[in-house]
Amino acid sequence: MSTGHTDQLFEGIVQGAQQEAITITERAKRDAEVVRASYTKKVADAIALEQRNTEKQLEQIRRKEESTLRNLERRHTVSHSERLRQAVLENVSRRMTALVGSESYRNIIVGWIAEAAIGLDRAEASVHCSFKEQVDDSMLREAEELVKEHTGRTVVLRFGGATLTAQGVEVASLDGKVAYNNQVATRLIRHERDLKELMEGKTCRKG
Repeated sequence: MSTGHTDQLFEGIVQGAQQEAITITERAKRDAEVVRASYTKKVADAIALEQRNTEKQLEQIRRKEESTLRNLERRHTVSHSERLRQAVLENVSRRMTALVGSESYRNIIVGWIAEAAIGLDRAEASVHCSFKEQVDDSMLREAEELVKEHTGRTVVLRFGGATLTAQGVEVASLDGKVAYNNQVATRLIRHERDLKELMEGKTCRKG
């Protein structure tokens, strides 16, 4: 083989090797770009997922904080309402105590006795009061007249003594098995709804 032919063969081998190297290099670059793009997407997806999880956690924290604030406000409102209710009840009790011995209080007691006698619905009944009140025969007769006037029924009321520990009256059957309590504390409980509506600024409704 001549030197010329040898040089041509060598050049061909070198060129082939160079071309193959270029092809391999280009394929490697393309593969690297694919891998880089894949990792870039994975990183972006991971960041987006982490951001969504963070936003979700922040939303949960925000909702929990709002719930906590609502609960605190509700407890404050309930506490304030209860303090106001207690203050109103104590004020009413003090004012009722201050009325004892007055003519207006006497009329109140007569009305309470009549109301309790109507509620008890007995032909005869025993009237009890606390040590604060004084109930006499004239008051019992007036209460009997009120019962007659409002119901048409005749009732006989007898004084059973100052046996109650709290202000007000109670009308009981003669055997003591049934009683209608018209003490101040009990009457306040009956008007709890009216008191609540009054504190909430609503028009009180009777019923």
